[in-house]
Amino acid sequence: MASANSRVILPSSTSKRLEGYPADSRWLDTLSIITSSLFLLGLFLDGWAHNSIPKLESFFTPWHAVLYSGFFSVAILMGVTQYRNVGKGYAWSKAMPRGYGLSLLGIVIFFIGGAGDMVWHTVFGIEQNLEALFSPTHLLLATGAFLFISGPLRSAWQRSGLKGWRDLYPAVLSLLLLFTLFTFFTQYASLTANASLLNMPEPTGGMRYYTDATTIAYILIPAALMMGSLLFFLRRWQLPFGAATVIFTVNALLMFLMRIDFNNRFGLIVVAAALAGLMTDILIVRLQPSPQHPNSLRLFSFVVPVVYFLLIFASIVISGPRGLWWEIHMWLGVPFVAGVIGIGLSFLLVPPPIPQE
Repeated sequence: MASANSRVILPSSTSKRLEGYPADSRWLDTLSIITSSLFLLGLFLDGWAHNSIPKLESFFTPWHAVLYSGFFSVAILMGVTQYRNVGKGYAWSKAMPRGYGLSLLGIVIFFIGGAGDMVWHTVFGIEQNLEALFSPTHLLLATGAFLFISGPLRSAWQRSGLKGWRDLYPAVLSLLLLFTLFTFFTQYASLTANASLLNMPEPTGGMRYYTDATTIAYILIPAALMMGSLLFFLRRWQLPFGAATVIFTVNALLMFLMRIDFNNRFGLIVVAAALAGLMTDILIVRLQPSPQHPNSLRLFSFVVPVVYFLLIFASIVISGPRGLWWEIHMWLGVPFVAGVIGIGLSFLLVPPPIPQE
C-alpha cells in the first residue's frame, strides 16, 4: 500500500505523441500566399534594378530589402507553424500540414543561397543583365523559392472535393506565383518582356536570321511554360472561371513593368494578355478540358497559345510606330507551332491508351 505522502504522477497530455500530420489550415494557405507574393514583388523589383541600373554595386539595396523581407516573412510563418505543432506533440518530421514539409526545406535552401549570394557578390561582383539569371547562388535561391512558393499548391493536391474559388484560391494563386517565377528566370525569352524587338526597324543580312531565331524563342518557350502550368492544374481540377484571366494578366503586368525601360510604349500587352485569359476561361467552361475529355483537352491546348500570341502581336501593332516587321508567314506560323507545343504537352498529360497485346 502506498504511503500517505506518496504522489501518483500522471503523464502530461502535452507529452503524448500525436500520429500523422496536423490538419490542413486555410489560414496557413492564405498567409503563405501573402508572404510569398511579397517575396515575388521584391524579386521583380530586384530584377528591374539589375536590368535598369548599369552600376549596381552593392548587396544592400532597397530592392534586396523588399526581397529578403518577403523571404523572412515566409520563413517566420513556416518556422512558427513548425514550432507550434511540435509543441502540440507532432513528430518533428511531420509537424507541418501535408504539402508544407518541402516549404521548410525551401526556406533552408534559400537561406544558404542568400548567405552565399552576399559572399558571391563580394568576391565576383554584382551580376548584370543575363548574368543575374544564371549565377549559381541565384539559381540556388530560385530552387528554395520554388519549394516554398508551391506549398499551398502541394497542400491542396493532397485534399479531395475541392472546387470553385472558395476551395481552390490557394492552389490557383500558388500556380500564378510559380508560373511568374518561371517566366522571371526565362525573361530573356519572353515576348511580354521584349515586345520592342518585333517593332524595331526590319533587320537585314545576317542579323535577320539571328533576330528571327531569337524572337521565335520569345514565343515558343513561354508557350511551353504557360501550357505546362495550365495542364498541370487541369490534371487535378477545373480552373475556376476568371483564374486564367488573373494568371495571364498579373504575369504580363509584372513582366512588362520589370522591363518598362525597354517597352514603355507597349502597355497594351497587358490588355492583350487579359483578353487571352478571358478567352481561356470561356474555353474551359465550354470545352471542359480534362483527362476524362482528351479531345477537348487537345483542342484547348492548341487554341490557347495561338490566340494568346496573336493578341500580343495585335497589341504591338497598335502600340508601336512601325507595326510588326514579320511577314504573315512568320506571325501566323510561329503561333501555330506554339499551339503544336501545347498539343504535345497534352499527350504527355494524357497519352493514347496502350492496346492489349
